[in-house]
Amino acid sequence: MPAVMPSQVVQTIDALFPHVARGHGGDGWLQAQHGSKLTGIVALAKAIPQELLGVSASDYARFVLAISTIEFHLAVWTARGPIGNMELVDGTDVVSVLRRVLVTCPDEYPPPTTSELSFISDTDLRDSIRRDLGAAHRAFANSEWKASIVLAGAAIEALLLWKLREPPRTKEEVLDAAKAGSERNELDNDINKWGLEKYILVAERLGIIKGDTPTAARLAQNFRNLIHPGRAIRRQQTCDRATAHTALGALDHVIRDLT
Repeated sequence: MPAVMPSQVVQTIDALFPHVARGHGGDGWLQAQHGSKLTGIVALAKAIPQELLGVSASDYARFVLAISTIEFHLAVWTARGPIGNMELVDGTDVVSVLRRVLVTCPDEYPPPTTSELSFISDTDLRDSIRRDLGAAHRAFANSEWKASIVLAGAAIEALLLWKLREPPRTKEEVLDAAKAGSERNELDNDINKWGLEKYILVAERLGIIKGDTPTAARLAQNFRNLIHPGRAIRRQQTCDRATAHTALGALDHVIRDLT
């Protein structure tokens, strides 16, 4: 089952119950005739990844109470017929409660298993890379091989660029390492404009990544290039579970060497 984002549930609520989108909480008017809509909202809400429900304890309690209230009344209406209105939660209808909680939830956040990347002191950069990490793993879990490979490659590129710019290493040292090969005359002195291939090469020369990490990173780079149809045809390769798994493995190799 694909993951559902909080914003998707909010959009569905707004479409099915316009009064909620306008900020007008109901007064208990939800009845059995709304059963199919409520069933769908509950199914969507339950498909939201747990890590995206990063709300306060009180809001999470309201979220759970709203879901259980809907499920209880749906069961009653199924067993006894369409009698009575749905009870309120916090003085308003349960759909409004769900929306108020979900509208504060992010659509992207690294799952608990995602590396903390505590070695990166820049909080914004660390969170940005962790979001890519989490998205890469979620894409893999959803069998979205191409997305997983692209995101893993982007994370590797961001990590290596960050490390090459970190002191005590100077820009001159990085440029000297880059110019050590045959590409001397083709080098752009702006490190930010290099591609993943160059970052891997220079990081290897400087001993930032070592052992089998450079090989793994180059495999990830090659697989990421398969997003271009012409290249994929020439190499007769496709993005599949194996290539996505290799890209994520390369990302783990890089993180291990930087930790």
